[in-house]
Amino acid sequence: MMKVAVALSLLVACAWGNPAPRVVGGENAVKGQNPYIVSLRRQLLFSNNHFCGGSIISGGWVLTAAHCLVANNINAVAGDYNLRVNEGTEQSVRVSKSIRHAQYVDNGSVGPFDIALLKLASSFTFNQYVQPINLPAAGKIHTGETVLAGWGSISLTMVPSNPAILQSATLPVLPYSSCYSAVTGISQAQGIANPLDPSNVCSGPLSGGLGACNGDSGGPLAQKNAGAWELVGVVSWGLVPCGSAGAPSVYVRASAFIDWIAANTA
Repeated sequence: MMKVAVALSLLVACAWGNPAPRVVGGENAVKGQNPYIVSLRRQLLFSNNHFCGGSIISGGWVLTAAHCLVANNINAVAGDYNLRVNEGTEQSVRVSKSIRHAQYVDNGSVGPFDIALLKLASSFTFNQYVQPINLPAAGKIHTGETVLAGWGSISLTMVPSNPAILQSATLPVLPYSSCYSAVTGISQAQGIANPLDPSNVCSGPLSGGLGACNGDSGGPLAQKNAGAWELVGVVSWGLVPCGSAGAPSVYVRASAFIDWIAANTA
């Protein structure tokens, strides 16, 4: 376990005026490889900047993290790749309604139920670059390798690095018991209770150097199932600096909220 000063943190981009950073340890994704991901943008007077990710679950709905809902006037942009270039594949749709999980506690600290739905003012048009991701069976526990995609920070320090191209990294799912043990050690060092919940899922490796970071919040952890992408988790929280040895990335486990998603999108 790390001996330096560290802190558990919601993985949300804090600087409104800067382009989002990227996945720690990732590499440039292949354009169109992750057609289910969206970039959430605050539509401000002179800017329209990425601050969180999300997953397309149908033409008119996006799944993201509850802690990402810190502003109104949000646009969901699908089909994007380079945040600084208009490539002609982007589809930007206004979010008309947001639904946080009723049990999410919005107190600025990490915790369970960090999940939200975004209803779009109009539906995305599906094509090579814009596709929904499949939801898993209720209660499913994933194992093996997964793919994290996003525009989150690559920095291994407290200072973010800010490339604009979508990043992708292959990460192993951690058994819940291993994740709980790792988070317990970090929590005890900080004098706080372990915030991990059975409705979370974690990714490694615990050797460090890979993982989610600021700007990845709300984005998808995915796995191929019978040739199709399936949602494993929604980026929620982790350790800062990102990619620290002994520290997992923590997600909301999608399979724990299938009934909630169905009830609120019906």
